[in-house]
Amino acid sequence: MKKKYKNIIKTFLFISIGIGLFYLVYKDFDIDTILTEIKNVNYWWFIPMFIMGILSHVSRSIRWQMLLNSDGSNVKFANTFMAVLNGYFANIALPRLGEVTRCAIVSKYEKQNFSKVLGTMVSERITDVLMLLLVTILAFLLQSTQISQFIANNPDLGVKLQKFVSLPMIIAYIIVGSIGIIFLVSLLKGKLEHIAIFKKLAEFIKSFWKGILSIKKVKSPFWYFFHSVFIWAMYFLMLYICFFAFEGFAELGIITALIVFVAGSFGMVAPAPNGIGAYHFMIIQTFVLYGIATEKAAAFALIVHGIQTFILVIAGLASFILLPIINKE
Repeated sequence: MKKKYKNIIKTFLFISIGIGLFYLVYKDFDIDTILTEIKNVNYWWFIPMFIMGILSHVSRSIRWQMLLNSDGSNVKFANTFMAVLNGYFANIALPRLGEVTRCAIVSKYEKQNFSKVLGTMVSERITDVLMLLLVTILAFLLQSTQISQFIANNPDLGVKLQKFVSLPMIIAYIIVGSIGIIFLVSLLKGKLEHIAIFKKLAEFIKSFWKGILSIKKVKSPFWYFFHSVFIWAMYFLMLYICFFAFEGFAELGIITALIVFVAGSFGMVAPAPNGIGAYHFMIIQTFVLYGIATEKAAAFALIVHGIQTFILVIAGLASFILLPIINKE
């Protein structure tokens, strides 16, 4: 019962953060102007965006299936696909809940060890972080002046980033990291196995690590790499195609779209449901650098994020209903 109330409080807290960020971003805008911009949107362009989104989910599901089956398992694509959609749906309610949710679904319906499944998911996320890093580096190389201007226009963001790399924080990282390593080594060497909870924790970590190492045993490294690139290409094109739905955005070009994409990606990392508020802020501020009026930028962020979230909700609900049906046995 306590856990139930704790989860409710967490959900309420993160939703409140999202709503608060959203309010702070939009409170000073002229709502009538934004509504006018929304009415002028060519919504037909969101059809190919939807198709690209589904393709990215299919590709992610195949890539994850490759990791899950690297040890000889026979995890079905249907369950990984449904689990991925459920995961995105869960993230709308609570950030990072989706990762645990999709692992739990595959573990349940495919009779897989949960810690191993979780390890494969971590491997997949590490790949995504590397892809985002590569895209970010590419954006910096192509538009370093605009990115520097973005940081200059948002000094609070620069100050917060500097705090993470300050000397006291670096010392704290070293101390905490050293303690963590000593504890982990002792745990895995069996020095703490006389304590039941630590013995179980050691077993979990070993299985979890086995899942992470699944990336080394993937049978088709080329296809794993292909899907990793394809997923992020679809993510980018989902945003770029929306430029043609708004008047005056298509002229900005594909390089600008790349910068906006990177900014939006970092906004999605914020501790708010589906990046609400933070995503809008990053998108708006980036567009302003390229001379787009704030109301136009605000309308773009609102519509694109809103439609993408709506698609995730519908797809998530559909997969939630279909999962027990396709797994009757």
